[in-house]
Amino acid sequence: MAKYLLQEMNDVRNTGKRTVYPKLAAKQTLSTKEFIEELYKHLRTVDRGVLSGVMCGIADTMACLMSEGYNVTLDDIGTFSMSLKFLDEKPTEIQEEGDRMLYRSVGVRDVNFKTSPQLLAELRRRAKFERVMSGARTLKKNLYTLEQRIENALAIIDRKGYINLREYAEVNNLSRTIASSELAHISSDPSIPISFQGRPPHKVWIRTSNDSNTAGEE
Repeated sequence: MAKYLLQEMNDVRNTGKRTVYPKLAAKQTLSTKEFIEELYKHLRTVDRGVLSGVMCGIADTMACLMSEGYNVTLDDIGTFSMSLKFLDEKPTEIQEEGDRMLYRSVGVRDVNFKTSPQLLAELRRRAKFERVMSGARTLKKNLYTLEQRIENALAIIDRKGYINLREYAEVNNLSRTIASSELAHISSDPSIPISFQGRPPHKVWIRTSNDSNTAGEE
């Protein structure tokens, strides 16, 4: 059963109103290997290696087709499409009538995903929710800049040799979800002397030299 909590939104317009919305309390983000293991439980007649190969083939084929301008629809999952952005610093507004905006440099911004009606219907049929806490959780305000949060983490690492997710969240006044995402970004940046060791729930972050820092992902 999935769990949820009530999240209070920031009153950015100072209206005095306290608005809440339901927010999924995610258990974790499954890796490809973990997903394949779950898929194998449903398709025991298909070898894990075959499933892994199919997953890699899907990713490669989608990248190839979308790079050529195709959108890709996978039945019961959804439609994937490519979004673009300008790579140059030229104005984005048409300057005058007849301006053809020649010589623009364009690149990939992201991949858009639109959920299929079948997947939504199946989720709505299957999903049952349980509330994990009473009341509403307020959004935590950032008390520190990213640089200060990194310094806070390094201070703990230098003192005890490592820092875990709970400690990073607490010392920097962040939710565990935001802390996890930020640590993934930090440990993948070779200019920041922090990398990770282990796997959840025993994953920790340590200090490394810039030339040996390894990329990581939560």
